[in-house]
Amino acid sequence: MTDYRVKFDFTVHFTNGGSLSAHDFRLDIPGADISDDQLAAYLIQDMRLLMAGRVDISNKEIISEPHKRQPIDTSDLPQRTVNLSSDRIPLDELLTLATLSSIRVIAKNGESYKISRLVV
Repeated sequence: MTDYRVKFDFTVHFTNGGSLSAHDFRLDIPGADISDDQLAAYLIQDMRLLMAGRVDISNKEIISEPHKRQPIDTSDLPQRTVNLSSDRIPLDELLTLATLSSIRVIAKNGESYKISRLVV
C-alpha cells in the first residue's frame, strides 16, 4: 500500500488576532488526494488550534512518501468551511450541508465549530 503526504504552504488566521504560517509543511494524508477545505480542517485538528479562522493554502503537492506516524482519524473530517461573518447562509441550508458531511463553521464571534449529523 502506498503512503501519501501533502507538502504545502499555509497561513492560519486566528479570529482573535494573529496568524501562523509555514512553508513546505508536510502532513500525512489517508489517500492520494485532499481538498483545501479538508486539508485546512485536518491541519487545525492535528495541531489542536483554537480560534482558527480562515486558512490560506498554496503550493499544494501530493507526494508518495512513507508516513512518519500513525494517522489521525479523518473519518468525520469537515468537508467544507462556512464563515458566518462573510457568508450569509440560512440555518436550513447549514443543516442540509451537515447531512451530507461534517462542516466547519466560523461563527460571527470568531468561535469555530464542527457541525455534523448525529446518526442513531
